[in-house]
Amino acid sequence: MQKSEDNSDGSPDDSHQAPLGSLKENFKKLKRAVLAKRPILRQILQKHGRKKLYRYVRDYIGVNLNPPIQRRQDEFITAFKNEVAKRLGHEISENAARQLSKHYFVSTADHHGPICHPFFVNSNLLTAAPYFELQDPDLKYVIVLSCANVSVDNSSFPRGLIFHSYANGQLKLHRLAFFSANTRPPMVYKLPPYTKKELEKIKNDLKLKQDKGEVQKSEVDTVNKIFDDIYSDPEVLNCKSYSDQITKTNFELWRKFFAPNHVAPPDLIYLELESLVVSLLIDHHFYKDTILNHILFDPIYEPLINSYFEGIFGSFSRQDQSGTYLFWALPEDGKNRLQLWKKGNFLVSKDESYKIELKPDIIRHALEEKELIPGLMLDFMTISFYYGLKCLGGFNQVNYLTLMKNGYLKMNTDLGNYRSIEICARAQTKELCDGLTIAFLQEPNGEMVLATGLDLILYGTSRTWPQFIEIAKNITFKEALSPLMPEIYKISYPENEWDPELIKITDKDIIRLKKLDTKIPPCAHIKKNEHEA
Repeated sequence: MQKSEDNSDGSPDDSHQAPLGSLKENFKKLKRAVLAKRPILRQILQKHGRKKLYRYVRDYIGVNLNPPIQRRQDEFITAFKNEVAKRLGHEISENAARQLSKHYFVSTADHHGPICHPFFVNSNLLTAAPYFELQDPDLKYVIVLSCANVSVDNSSFPRGLIFHSYANGQLKLHRLAFFSANTRPPMVYKLPPYTKKELEKIKNDLKLKQDKGEVQKSEVDTVNKIFDDIYSDPEVLNCKSYSDQITKTNFELWRKFFAPNHVAPPDLIYLELESLVVSLLIDHHFYKDTILNHILFDPIYEPLINSYFEGIFGSFSRQDQSGTYLFWALPEDGKNRLQLWKKGNFLVSKDESYKIELKPDIIRHALEEKELIPGLMLDFMTISFYYGLKCLGGFNQVNYLTLMKNGYLKMNTDLGNYRSIEICARAQTKELCDGLTIAFLQEPNGEMVLATGLDLILYGTSRTWPQFIEIAKNITFKEALSPLMPEIYKISYPENEWDPELIKITDKDIIRLKKLDTKIPPCAHIKKNEHEA
């Protein structure tokens, strides 16, 4: 999943059914267009496209380590353990730290919100799949360091939950929002906690949908019980931030995905990436002679950063005025996230309404107040290039993280930082987990769409989990990626460059074209409204 930019919500588009002949040619064109923009994705497809999906995801667990990385591991794992303990308690944090010391990988594919969007549901189900077969007692958790530096109105819908219903002969996607799209502050990272008031509003909205015949009573009852059992928990309501609420509620919501299957899944730890990075920087780099300290505060590094990271998504482009230099600013009275550019020893916004000096004590205070937010470049310099953590990611991440790694290596080569080169050279940047699809919802007419997290709870069966495993073992990597190609196309090109024929292609079209409905049985089935049956 790409960070801080809009993506499709996976909702269906019934407006179009192209003939298979023209669809086949258009899909070839679309795929070529996508891979032209995603060269690393092209490499991954060439290398793994024919590999069975289960075999591919099993390799997530393998990690390249060397002695310098292992020595730094302790710093990372201790910081991670402390952040988890604050939110999920000491027992879980101790077990998760033990897992990381043996299996040093996480997913960084997700946005920090309810585990509901099809992209994130699929990536984490796939990560979990090999755990059952391996039977490793230390492999207890799917660990996600999710991006909280994401807009509240991002189309991955981090501000609420989503589910499908079937009414009046149509599939409908429903959004249950804790916050409005124009909520301020605009980033999940700084959102206050939701309250009982927001929960009551959601329940009232559900009742109105039921009265209009858009959802069935059984669906409303199930969703309301989820809100009562998970989101209304006093411990959750007492959290100091929405971000902490998400960590607690996703832990419980994930378990409900598996309830009808009578299996004990690995638990889900959903921790915001930025808080962990802030903790690591302050505790180990602000006041010590490390490469990250020099990147932050040493002016010698600035021209090299400008040279080797210019134009990489997730870093910055002075030419295009995109991205930011090291941090984003979100002042207390600010309505929007501000880009920052380095001028002398200061970080300054474009209109110069915000200015902060690059001194450890000053930056530390701003980070602790959440006035500054680490950018993606700094996030991955920290966890991937310095600490050597294996980061599973989405179709965007595999590209930008590989380019960032190359830039980091060139910078350190110029400076003669050979230890940094040794560690970063082993960083694994081409591990794709987001965009591979196995969880589909079948409509009454037999067509299939990507299932949301709530769909698994509402419409799943006792066969849902065994089917996930069977699907992963029967389809190839390329087949699992194909339904997402239309969405990757939309994200890869600005709207004014969209081909009017290619933009009509939907995930349903790809499923039909590739006959995936015969290879991928649905994991959930939605029935007609009881009044229409």
